[in-house]
Amino acid sequence: MRTRFSTLFLALVPCFYTGSALAENPTNSVTAIEDQLFSKHSELKQLQQTQKEQQAIVVQRQIELQQMTKQGKELEEKFRASKSALDSSYQRMIDDPSVDIATVQAAYQQAWKTLKQNQTDQLSANQTLAEAEQQLLTTQSQIQSIEQNIAQFNDSKARARVDRLKRELEAEHPVSVSFTNRCQSNMTLAQCDIQTRELALQKAVKTFQSLLVDQTTEAELVKKNLNQTSLNIHVLRHKANKSEFYDGERYRALIDATLEARPSESAACTLLGLDKKYCFEPGYISGQQYNDEQEIAWVTLSVRSNQFDDQVFVDGVSYGSTPVEIMLPIGQHHIVIKKEGFKSVEQYIAVNADRNFRANLKQKANTLKAGEKFADFLGKGAQAPQLVTVLPGEYMVGEHAANQFFLDHAFGIGTTPVTIGEFDSFVRQTDYQTDAELKNTCTALENGEVTAVEKRYWRNPGFKQGANSPVVCVSRNDAEAYAKWLSQRTGFQYRLPTEDEWEIAARAGSQANYWWGQQFTAGEANTGWSSSPWANTSTAPVNAFKANPMGIYDAVGNVWQWTNSSQGIAKGGAWNFSPEKAVAHERLYLSPSSASNYVGFRVVRKIN
Repeated sequence: MRTRFSTLFLALVPCFYTGSALAENPTNSVTAIEDQLFSKHSELKQLQQTQKEQQAIVVQRQIELQQMTKQGKELEEKFRASKSALDSSYQRMIDDPSVDIATVQAAYQQAWKTLKQNQTDQLSANQTLAEAEQQLLTTQSQIQSIEQNIAQFNDSKARARVDRLKRELEAEHPVSVSFTNRCQSNMTLAQCDIQTRELALQKAVKTFQSLLVDQTTEAELVKKNLNQTSLNIHVLRHKANKSEFYDGERYRALIDATLEARPSESAACTLLGLDKKYCFEPGYISGQQYNDEQEIAWVTLSVRSNQFDDQVFVDGVSYGSTPVEIMLPIGQHHIVIKKEGFKSVEQYIAVNADRNFRANLKQKANTLKAGEKFADFLGKGAQAPQLVTVLPGEYMVGEHAANQFFLDHAFGIGTTPVTIGEFDSFVRQTDYQTDAELKNTCTALENGEVTAVEKRYWRNPGFKQGANSPVVCVSRNDAEAYAKWLSQRTGFQYRLPTEDEWEIAARAGSQANYWWGQQFTAGEANTGWSSSPWANTSTAPVNAFKANPMGIYDAVGNVWQWTNSSQGIAKGGAWNFSPEKAVAHERLYLSPSSASNYVGFRVVRKIN
C-alpha cells in the first residue's frame, strides 16, 4: 500500500505553509513578541551588571564606614586620655605656677580636632552609603519591573504561539490516496469494495494529519506531543475515482477526500507542551472553582510505593494507584495504601508543606494465584514491565494442541511485548547499542522478500511508532541484554520465555489455533490482511486489541516474539504476516543476532 497525491493536491500543498503566515496579526505575532523579549532581556542584562557594580560600591562604602567608626573609637580614647592629662596639669599648675602646660594643652587641642574631623568624615560616609544604597534599591526596583515585563511577554508569547497553532490547524484541505487491499476469499465484491474504501479513508486521515502537522511552525514539538491529544480529524466529503481488481487478487481504490481537523479547545496547549490556561481567556485555571470563603493553604503530597497497581486512600477518598500527587489542605490526614495479597500501610501524618510519603508493601504469605498481575520496582518512580502469573500444571501445546506438557515451575510473563518507552529507559541508562545500530541495518519484508534496509533500527523501523508501541528491530541478543538489565535493577531473575512457556501463556487454556477459537476473526488482532487499521502498514499499540483470558495482549499478531530457544525461534505472527502464521504453535526461525521490523519480545520473570 502506498499514498499518492494528485497533481491538483501537489499544487495546493503550499497552502499548508502560507495560510497561517498571512492570517497572523503582525502586532501580536510571536516574532514581534520575541523581539520585545530580546530587548527586555538585553536591558535586564545591563541593569544586572549595574546592580553588581552598585553592590560592590555599597560594600566598599560599608567597609570605609566601619574603618572610620573603628578609628573614631580609638580617637575618643586618645581624646579622653589627653583631657585627663590636661586636667592633671592644671591641678599641678595651681600648686606650682611654674609648671608649663603648653605641650599638654596642644596635645588636647590636636586630639579634639582629630576627633571632630573623624565625626565629620563619618557623617559624610553615612550620607554616601545611604545614596549608594538608594541607587541600588532603585536599580533593583527597575530589575523587578523588567522581570515582570518579561513574565508578561512570556505569557503573551505563549498565547500567541497557541493562537498561531490554532490557525494552522483550522483549515480544510484535499487529499488523494491510493490504497491496495488483499480481501479475504469469502468476501463479496461489494464487501471488498466497502472495506477497501474505508481503509483508504483511514489512509487519507493519516496522510492529512501528517501533512497538517508538518506545515505547522513548531512541527517537531507538535509531533513529539501528538500522542497526548487528538486532532479530531473529520472527512468532509470524498469520492472514489477508481475502485477495481487490478491483478485478480488485489483490490485498489483511488480516493479524493477533503478533510479538516477539529481539535479540542485545549489541544494546542497540549501539542506545544504549555499550561492549558493559555488556551482559554486570562484568569482561567483548570479544575478550580472560586468563592468568597476563607483562604485555606493547600500543599502537595507525593505518594509512592514499591508495588504496581496498588490503591491509595486519603481520608477515605480513593486517589488511584501510585505514584500519585495529591493536593491537600494543611493539617492531619489519614493515609491508607493497599493491594490484594499485600499487607496494607495505614498512617496518620501531619501535612504542613509539600512532602513525600513512601510505603513499603510486604507480601502476605498466601497461595500464588494464576493470572495475578504485578510489576517490580525499578527506582525513581519507575516500574518494570507488568507481568501476569502462570502456575505449574499440565498444559496442551503444539499443533492441534496434541502434546501434553507438564510445567514444573511458576513464572511471570509480560502482559505485553516490551514497548518503545520501556526499551528507551534501558538504552538511556546504559548507553546500549543494538545489533541493528552496530550493523546499520534492520531487515524488512519488501515485495515479499526479506531485505536488509540501511539506517533502520529500533527508533526508525520504517514506520511511525509511539511510546506504547512494541519495540522492533531488536535481536535476541538485545532482548537478553534488556532482561539482564531488569534482573540487575530489580534483584529478580528476568529472561526470555521458552517456546512452551510462551505458548502456554498465549493459549490461555485454549486448544484451538487462536485463544478465541479455531478460525481467525477480523478485528481481533493486528496481522497482515486482518482488517486492522495497522495491517501491512505498521505495528499497533500493544493494548490496541483485547487481552486473552489470562490478561496477555498481542498473543496473536502485531510482532513475532523471541524465545530463548537455541534454534532462534520466535512466536506469535506479525503485522505483515498472514493470520495463518499467528496460530499458537507456529514458529519463525531467525539468527539470534538478526533484527527485523516485525520481531520484538516479551520477558519472563522467575517466581520462587
